[in-house]
Amino acid sequence: MTQTERPLGRRERNKAEKRARIRDAAARLFSRHGYEGTTMAQVARDADVAIGTVFQYAATKPELLMMVAAERWREVLDAVVTGLAGRDDPIEAILVLVEPVIKTAEAEPDLSMTTARELLFGAQGPHRTEVAEIVAAVEDAVAGLLRRSGAADRAQSAARLVVSGALLEINRSRTGRADAASVRERVRDLVEVAVRGATAEDGALRA
Repeated sequence: MTQTERPLGRRERNKAEKRARIRDAAARLFSRHGYEGTTMAQVARDADVAIGTVFQYAATKPELLMMVAAERWREVLDAVVTGLAGRDDPIEAILVLVEPVIKTAEAEPDLSMTTARELLFGAQGPHRTEVAEIVAAVEDAVAGLLRRSGAADRAQSAARLVVSGALLEINRSRTGRADAASVRERVRDLVEVAVRGATAEDGALRA
């Protein structure tokens, strides 16, 4: 603990413990029964709290999903960004960055597709904002990789294309417009197009 940090009081500890129980219960139930097959009442029972307590921490079921996603994505982002050091090929580095999302989509397609849908099209809420901030951090990491490859002017735009495009590709699988098994291939194609466009000379783009 640093000098600027103070220990949590009993009330704060209780709130943090309840939040963790609710989040962990939701994660278990979503994985076991799917998003549609899980109810807020089930989460309350599994977390051993009153259902009103669940609504205090996540006002809606989509917000509960975003609470789970925020925890998962934050841990993955920290680990992957650290592992990017020393990678020179921007395409391969970006694919390393988005690979955990693709793996999760393959392992839990229903949950991943619903998460992508809520992030892209869902209502605003504090947990959705948390996830959006993590997505913005991923965009910044992608943009940083592109800048190191000479894409100063278009790095941020290309990064938005990569991240939003990956989420849209996952969502397309949910709607049946694309095969879930081909997500990785489709995302690679998107990354290659974005990187080549961002790093091309202006004259080459106009030609």
